[in-house]
Parts: sequence; C-alpha cells; structure tokens
Amino acid sequence: DQGDKAYHYVDPELRDEHLRWLAEAGINVPVVTASGQLEVRPWQESTLRGGRFELDSWLATFEQVLQSGPAAGYAQTSFMGHMEWALADLPGVGDLVEYETRVNYVIPKYEGTVICTYDLTKFGASVVMDALRTHPAVIIGGLLQQNPFFVPPDQLLPEIRERRSARESASTA
Repeated sequence: DQGDKAYHYVDPELRDEHLRWLAEAGINVPVVTASGQLEVRPWQESTLRGGRFELDSWLATFEQVLQSGPAAGYAQTSFMGHMEWALADLPGVGDLVEYETRVNYVIPKYEGTVICTYDLTKFGASVVMDALRTHPAVIIGGLLQQNPFFVPPDQLLPEIRERRSARESASTA
C-alpha cells in the first residue's frame, strides 16, 4: 500500500503457507507477485543457492535486493528472511552469525525494513544470543525495541572470527 517492494525468503516447505498468510493479511498476492512488487523465494533461490551458503556472494545479492525496489520505481525494499536455512547440514551455514553481523554494514545505506525471523523452538540458546548481539533492534513478544545486547560489527566480527579459528584449530588437532 505504501509503494514499497517486498522480498521474502522462506522455507520452501512453508512457502504456500506464507503466501496464504500474506493473502489473509489483505495482500493481493497474485497481483503484487506478477507486478514484481512482491518476491517470495525459497531458500534454494536465495541464501542456499547451489546447495550451500556463500557469505560474500549472498551479501552482494542481499545488497542488490535492497537496491531492486528503488531501481524498479518503488519507494524502498522491505526484506524478510526466515533464518531456519542455517539449520541445514550444508556447507557455509556456520557463517550465519558473521552474515548477521556484516549486514549491518549494508542496511544503513538503504531505506526499508529488514527483518530476520528465528523460530526460537528450533535454534539453540547460543545461536539465539549471538543473533541478538548482531541486531540493533529486535521484535520480541510483538514489540519493537532497542536491543540492549547489540554489539557493533567492528567489535563483534573479531570475536566471531577468533571463535571460528579456535574451532578449526581444535578440529584439526
């Protein structure tokens, strides 16, 4: 209604349910999909192309997605991603927290809302806490609020990389 483009990536098994949810919310899904105003992509066409998560490649694609709305004449691009793709046993998914941290370098360049959704029944506490540390704002219990756990990317990235290096050293020892 506000003239924005929307891009969602979802669990391919839940795509139809997601589209029904949008329709029930009053969105004319066939019309906005046909016009390009709404894109709902399964993980295999977004974060998990080629059966793997490639951090740098996806970050470039993420930025292209945010640019796509204004490039097509929409006011901005709103972005929503279901993050359960990171639970798949596929190469690269261990880069989830670095990805979530590095998007903070991209998001401020653009207007629009970016929402990463986590099913808290599927993720362990350590992943949830790390994800919380990557976002300056969170929606918890339906309330948008400033995140007291947020750590700026320049501070968090060295910690993430140090942990990764320690894990890799331990696995080769």
